[in-house]
Parts: sequence; structure tokens; C-alpha cells
Amino acid sequence: MNVAGLIDASFNEAMKALVMGTSEGALARARERAFVKTLIARLQSAVAGEDLRVFASSRRGNESEFGTNHLLHDIVLCRIGKGKTAARKAEEFLYVAEALWQIEVDFSREWRPALYAINRLNCGAAAQKLLIASPDERSRERFLNSLRAPGAAGSGKLYLALIPHPADWEDPASQPQVWQLEDDGWTAAT
Repeated sequence: MNVAGLIDASFNEAMKALVMGTSEGALARARERAFVKTLIARLQSAVAGEDLRVFASSRRGNESEFGTNHLLHDIVLCRIGKGKTAARKAEEFLYVAEALWQIEVDFSREWRPALYAINRLNCGAAAQKLLIASPDERSRERFLNSLRAPGAAGSGKLYLALIPHPADWEDPASQPQVWQLEDDGWTAAT
């Protein structure tokens, strides 16, 4: 999956979404919801027709088969399996076979909530993990350096998408940046 392309496309589509708010804070929250909704829709369309499912609190359609729409992270892309009950009249059922992507979204602008999100990602077993965050432009280097050690402590490949805070989307120069944690630090993801 092209993480940078997914983030850019979701961000650009969310920026064009017609959202309203009665205050600056309400407008920022509406933009955040538009971004997350767009990201989920793009993930779902990327895996349509395969044995994969997207779980998220704002996405419906999984509860009847899995007992929930939301798993342990903001968004989880899972491979699903099929089974049959051992009863005389066997029934088919679906189950989560493997978490492929775990995604946490934090638009707080602070490093500490991003650290908490990485802690949650580190508890999971997915091979691919993504944190979407919105640090201030002037503190981006400190943000990256602060999250390097906790990000390296977990299993799997960690991506960090730095997205302008929804309150700042009027600035045309604001664009997402996607980083991947490598052995020698954060590198631009493609």
C-alpha cells in the first residue's frame, strides 16, 4: 500500500469536503471527522472484494458478523477467515485472522498524546502501523526525535503521517508529510 499516496488523497479530499462549525473548534473537529471518514473509505475501496475488512468506530457494517465495528485502535485493517461450527447443523462464521494495519489518529498538536498513541500501536501485532498526528510546524523536529525511541520499541513497520491541524487548512502551503521509521531514524515514505 502506498501510504503517502493514501494520506495525500485523503487529505486533499477532506479539504474539499463541505463542513461547517459554529466555532473554530467545531470547524476543526468537523474537518478531522471528514479526514478520518475519507481515509476509511479509501482503505475500504482499496481492499474491496478481498478477504479484508476495515474496522473503525465511525464505520458500520461489521457488528452483525464480528460483534463490533471497532477494535483496539482508531482504524484496523484485518484479514478475515471463515469457519464452521462443530455442531450437527454447522453454521458458517467469520473471524479476524490477522491485523494487517493498525492506525491511530491524534490531532492534538502535542507530542504526549502522540506518544500514548504509539504505546497503543506497540501493543498490537500488525506488520504495518500508522500514526497520524498534527504537530506545530516549528516543533516538528522535536516531535520526530521524541517519538523515535518509543516507535522503534514496537514490532512491525511504523509510519508517521504529519498532517496540518484541521484549524490550519486554509494555508495552501500546508501539505501532509509521511515518514517511515528505519534503523537510522525517520525517512520520507513513498
